[in-house]
Amino acid sequence: MHKFREEEIEDLWYQKPEGCATSVFFNKKEFMNNAGSFYIFMQLGGGVKVKHASEGKWPAPPSSLFVFQPTTDLGPPITSLNYPRLIITEDEKPLSSPYVTLSHRWGKSNRVYLTKSTFKALQEGIDIAQLPQTFQDAIMVTKRRLCIRYLWIDTFCIFQDKDDMSDWTREAALMNLVYENAYCNLSATGAVDSTDGLFFNRRRYLLQDLELDLVCPRASRDTASTRYAISDVHYWDNELNQLPLHYRGWVLQERLLAPRVLHFCPNQLVWECAELDAAEAYPDGLPAILASKGKTKFKSLDPLTDGKRQRYAGARDSDSRFFAHELWHDIVGTYTKCALTNPGDKLVALSGIAKRMRAIIKDEYVVGMWRRYLASELLWYVSDHWKRDFLPTNRPVHYRAPSFSWTSVDGSINPGRLSDYSNLCSIEDIKIDYATEDTTGLVKGGYLIIKGTLKRLHLRSARKPGTYLMNINGRDIGNGMKTWLDVCKPDFNAENEARELFLTPIRGPLDGHSSWASPSLGGIVLQHQVDGVFSRLGIWSTDKAEEIEFIQAHHENEGSLPCLAYNSQDRTHTIKII
Repeated sequence: MHKFREEEIEDLWYQKPEGCATSVFFNKKEFMNNAGSFYIFMQLGGGVKVKHASEGKWPAPPSSLFVFQPTTDLGPPITSLNYPRLIITEDEKPLSSPYVTLSHRWGKSNRVYLTKSTFKALQEGIDIAQLPQTFQDAIMVTKRRLCIRYLWIDTFCIFQDKDDMSDWTREAALMNLVYENAYCNLSATGAVDSTDGLFFNRRRYLLQDLELDLVCPRASRDTASTRYAISDVHYWDNELNQLPLHYRGWVLQERLLAPRVLHFCPNQLVWECAELDAAEAYPDGLPAILASKGKTKFKSLDPLTDGKRQRYAGARDSDSRFFAHELWHDIVGTYTKCALTNPGDKLVALSGIAKRMRAIIKDEYVVGMWRRYLASELLWYVSDHWKRDFLPTNRPVHYRAPSFSWTSVDGSINPGRLSDYSNLCSIEDIKIDYATEDTTGLVKGGYLIIKGTLKRLHLRSARKPGTYLMNINGRDIGNGMKTWLDVCKPDFNAENEARELFLTPIRGPLDGHSSWASPSLGGIVLQHQVDGVFSRLGIWSTDKAEEIEFIQAHHENEGSLPCLAYNSQDRTHTIKII
């Protein structure tokens, strides 16, 4: 096959090359050099404009003073476009249009933001030239392309004073309402920071449909060519999911909760809503082959479709609530691959999605997990011990969550497999001490009381870094035993010496209960703190029959192991995990 240089590919846009048994060419479509053209907005963004004009109604702003305010008001047409100002929506009801939100990366370039000292000046108006390019472009799109007067940007709509976080705390708990009630979210998806703007000069040929004419004379006497379409099966990931903005933790809830998102990507505009994934190259929606690959239809949050698609194990019941739990697991996997500038935001940045999912799941939220399947959810594990910043996984210096919750660890998390059977422990009690009235937000402490069996454990470092050899109740366990620690350590000599390490089985073999049958036994690794109180260190698993039999068997002196209570009849320990 002839290999084309980049300058030749530009020519292919206009003509089909001759004289090749294999011919490559693009269907001729008109694409502008820059995504800021009015034509493109008529193609994608224009759909928002038409719907806005025909709908004529929108969610009213709430009566509470700080829900959607201060809100950036773009002012009357023409005269104040270059001097946007802040308004308090409570003072200016009713608003004359819906509002738009902006998702962006702060970077280090934001020179102007809302504080107590800048509040009055921002109310009077600010010269648009003082704003970063992304904000300037967002104002232009909102007013001139979408014909909407109000724009919500976190930089200017939440007080950023470091010495007084009261407004930030209130607003953070209401982010779900801010984005759910927005008319559309503009997403600076391709921008590294706010200086990049929304629009990029792009190579138009990358948007063309690539087709290939093949002649296979050895397979047939017919020398006629057959035309094939060539598609990038990772199209949605390459064009959208893997762009810089989507590695920012706060943006996930902005993307999922807004009813519509218009993404400004390096190569094209991309559209997401609950019903449609589209792009300039595919304005009517992704072709079936592309829609079936990657994380598409991510915004629908439909348990019966998206949850079922993520399913890899069966529960006794297969209703929408079970699928909704699996959908949550997919969200957790995506969220924990993202980075947060402030690790303390881990729970708050997920709070809006948790509120939305709580209405779908109809279950009690427990610091990143859910009450109904909590026993099996204890078997989450760190899937990659290196974070996006190339630092190892860690627990933050300042307390953020109980150790039994994945929210206590900074790193990529696999939430495990849901199950409501074969559990070898029971959840006796849960207590979470919340920092505010928001039960999806910050916590000050908490614990879990479970009833199960304890085994004394010794861990020794193996030859391969991050792997360990296990000794349970004085017996060395072979290669069948696997350990996934939340935070890797070079050794556990001190813990072994103090006899602080234990394990407890959580879930037994699943044979015969579902199409996903597993003979494995799994549980959690614990470190004893004091008087039957433990903290989690990781999980373990084995699929060796003799090891399973040994761990499940009763051994002498287990009744003397540290616990809150020991039941001699069923030989179970009641312990507290903090």
